[in-house]
Amino acid sequence: MEKYYNNTENKPANKNVQYLINQIKPTPSTAIDIGCGAGRDTVFLIQNGWQVLAIDRNDVEDRIKNRLTEEEKHRFRFSKQQFENMELEQTNLIVSNFSLSFCNKDKFSKLWNKIQNSILPNRIFRW
Repeated sequence: MEKYYNNTENKPANKNVQYLINQIKPTPSTAIDIGCGAGRDTVFLIQNGWQVLAIDRNDVEDRIKNRLTEEEKHRFRFSKQQFENMELEQTNLIVSNFSLSFCNKDKFSKLWNKIQNSILPNRIFRW
């Protein structure tokens, strides 16, 4: 995993997240980045004014924090969680690029229900 984190840490945010923020331009609010990895989407969202809860199965909190300013750190929270037992809170945006496929297929419907229940009405899910 460390090699993956090292290879993706300094890459730009995923194109669909960039498109959402730069073209659709939703008002910054709360977001959850499920399977945040090295945090490239998390950092991008925070730098664009969002408050982000980043979730990953590995402890990548310091890796992400090290790329944030002191002011940006106030909009960042991290939670180490496995998909199968993930706890989600109400939010306006969920980002989950390339990570949901790692969820055990027998547990996926439970996770999907949690995702659906955590997104506030008329908000956004980017898979």
